[in-house]
Amino acid sequence: MFALPNVIPSDDRPCTGKFGVCGGIRSRTHAVTDTELPLADLTGKARIRHVALHLFATRGCAQTPLRLIAEKAHVSLALISHHFGTKHELRDAVEQYIVACFEKAIDGVAQAPLRRSDADAMRQLVESLERVLNARPEIRGYIRRVASETCFSAGGTALIDALIRTTQTALVRMSLAGNERDGAWQPLQLFLLVFGPTLLEPALQRRVPDLFEHGVAQARLSSNVKLLQSDLSPSPRAATVSAFPIDRPLRVGARA
Repeated sequence: MFALPNVIPSDDRPCTGKFGVCGGIRSRTHAVTDTELPLADLTGKARIRHVALHLFATRGCAQTPLRLIAEKAHVSLALISHHFGTKHELRDAVEQYIVACFEKAIDGVAQAPLRRSDADAMRQLVESLERVLNARPEIRGYIRRVASETCFSAGGTALIDALIRTTQTALVRMSLAGNERDGAWQPLQLFLLVFGPTLLEPALQRRVPDLFEHGVAQARLSSNVKLLQSDLSPSPRAATVSAFPIDRPLRVGARA
């Protein structure tokens, strides 16, 4: 679990519309900056949004009153209303910011004419997405929470859909998209491989306690890239169905 920090990573580019203007791939810059600003040095609007991100991730939007956000952000309720209107509009702004973080990270990946190979580009793309997840536990927490809420309502589907569209746009932009047959599955495969550990983090940490530590993250990145580069096809050395006799059905609980 993560706590509300005294300093918050700075990445305060403006967004307009529900996953709107930020939806395009913008100028090529480095991934989310590691520069941190004291909470008091952020603008009131950015401070509200960052505090809301942390609180929504830990408590959920419905269980987080605006009064608590105002208290933690050291602002008035009137200022929250001025910048964001309602709590639902504040939630939209938080989700726009999350999508923008991944788009900014992808911006740094070389386009087709500039890269060494498709394999190199795929590695850079996966690494850019995972860099955000590894460095930002509050973003992981928020994504995991809204994904779980889709079981009970449609509240979290907008963010998940936006993240999948972001991966799809990046694949097309980098000329890495598959053929028409598997084109619909490729962005989903990429999303599940990269975001799967985030969605299942509490369960997976029982087996891999340091799931998002640097060494483990690098090993996961390498494995993910190999799978994506092989189009998720099994290794020729993998066991096949023929290795198991079909005339002797498995009997659960049978004695040797």
